[in-house]
Amino acid sequence: MQQAIADIPPGATLKSVDHAYAEIKRAIVDMRYLPGESMREEELARSLGVSRTPVREAFRRLGAEGWLEIRPNHGARVRVWSVRDVEEIFEARALIEPYLVGCAVARISPEDVEILHGLATEMRVISHAIDEDGALEKWFVANRAFHEILTSASGNARLNQTLNLMKEIPLIKWTFRNYTEEDRERSVQQHCEIVEAIKSGDREWAESTMKSHILAARQSVLQKLKANQGAVPVEQKTRTDKRRQPHA
Repeated sequence: MQQAIADIPPGATLKSVDHAYAEIKRAIVDMRYLPGESMREEELARSLGVSRTPVREAFRRLGAEGWLEIRPNHGARVRVWSVRDVEEIFEARALIEPYLVGCAVARISPEDVEILHGLATEMRVISHAIDEDGALEKWFVANRAFHEILTSASGNARLNQTLNLMKEIPLIKWTFRNYTEEDRERSVQQHCEIVEAIKSGDREWAESTMKSHILAARQSVLQKLKANQGAVPVEQKTRTDKRRQPHA
């Protein structure tokens, strides 16, 4: 989201603030910084090639959006997602996403349906080789494309934008990372069923399958969160792990 130039603090430009904001957010989404992990202004400014002022402004934006917890005199840290956070997000998705998919049934193009079929097939292949290097990232990319094509075809841009903001959180990647073989197989089957429902022009079938898809993911995530005492786990990483730094 663009910010009025008048709101940019002295020492920062709109371009440098947007750059810092986008790269820090990407680092959180990619889980290079994990829930509960502190973020240091000086370290980030150096890795991004900017001064500390745009990083500080990026922290303010990300804090307002719920990505970071800003603690006076203690800096910023990545928000820890609780059981209630997960419940709220999946409740909202279960209301919005099936509706958008239902709207898409009558509007989606044959070309997009073929792309959906290809993505569903690709995720089936990936699910059988999930331990290979890069497989989890490929699954995440294909799954995101599948859902975005569906909801973008709804014709309701505002509701789709609201949904996408909720789905940006790191929790989505954590969900995939912790899927069991049974979870992945169920997800693959549901993707294929959604494509079949759309090909049949059956709105009710498409909506109900998407709702089942979301509720099953919610159940899987909540079980793992509760087993982890109610929060997304913070994995142990060394302070010298360069993968976690945002890109300049």
